[in-house]
Amino acid sequence: MFKQAFGSLLLLIVVQQVAAVEKTWCVYDPVGAQGDITRRLKEIALYAQRDQVNLQLKIYQHETEAIAQFNQKKCSGLVATNFNTRNYNAFMGSTAGVGFITNNITAQHFIQLLNQPALRSAMQQGEYEVVGFIPVGMTYMMLKTPTLYKVTDLKNNRIGVLAEVPPQTALVRSVRAQPVALSFDNAIKAFKNNQVDILPVPVYALLAYNLRKEFGESTRVINFPVVYAGLNIVIRAAEYPSDFGVNMRHWFAGQARVLVGQVIRWENRLPAYYWMDVSATEKQAYNVVIAKVRNQYSQNFFYDPRFVKLIKKLRCKDEPQYFECQIW
Repeated sequence: MFKQAFGSLLLLIVVQQVAAVEKTWCVYDPVGAQGDITRRLKEIALYAQRDQVNLQLKIYQHETEAIAQFNQKKCSGLVATNFNTRNYNAFMGSTAGVGFITNNITAQHFIQLLNQPALRSAMQQGEYEVVGFIPVGMTYMMLKTPTLYKVTDLKNNRIGVLAEVPPQTALVRSVRAQPVALSFDNAIKAFKNNQVDILPVPVYALLAYNLRKEFGESTRVINFPVVYAGLNIVIRAAEYPSDFGVNMRHWFAGQARVLVGQVIRWENRLPAYYWMDVSATEKQAYNVVIAKVRNQYSQNFFYDPRFVKLIKKLRCKDEPQYFECQIW
């Protein structure tokens, strides 16, 4: 009887091994293969084995390379920024919208909803499906001289924007500043070489640098979030088990607090010396400027209407004092 049971167990293991599929994800991690994002993805890869999917992670420090490899079908999965994955999924691409996710609590609450049946259709677009979202954190304005105290001080400054994200250009022009088109591949270099005066950037992207040494003693980061950065995990759904996306999003929903906790630790690693606060009055002025641009692009459906509706509810729940909550 023992031999029969052992034989059945061995057969089950063999069947499982045979059934497992090998899949490759092209991953953008600006820090490289030793980065925290890659380490997190290794945990996710272990979880994916429950669905008989063995993931191979190909790490790229240049996002354009990761996206190109995915588009050429060298990978069946892509881990890239929410700014540059909108073509694969408009709903999750909208997470990069200006003025939507403005704090880590709202980000956590959003991730906790990813496994909800009501959002399942939003995760799918054509042949693509988003199976997860890794928060990278709020994007702040970094500048080399602490001379920006009011919204009007932005005038005539050269501010880095992503060319593929029109609302960013519109936002910069709305304060009479000059947008300078950049990519994640050249943004830090452009700031270092004085091609831009102000660079919106998440703290994670700065951790590899000594800001004083690289950019100058007076470098500062304004403690006001403009957009929320994250990584969408996009797959070609037909190449995976039918419930793979659902199961993966279940993992993300359950790990939301842990994922956002990592973001908070990143932000806490930036010394207080570099942070530059703005007054409550100026924060309100920033919010008004951002709201105008965000609403313009929401009304013309650049942002997914389902996302807009959901994130308004979450933001007003977490930040009821926000001025637009009276009219939303």
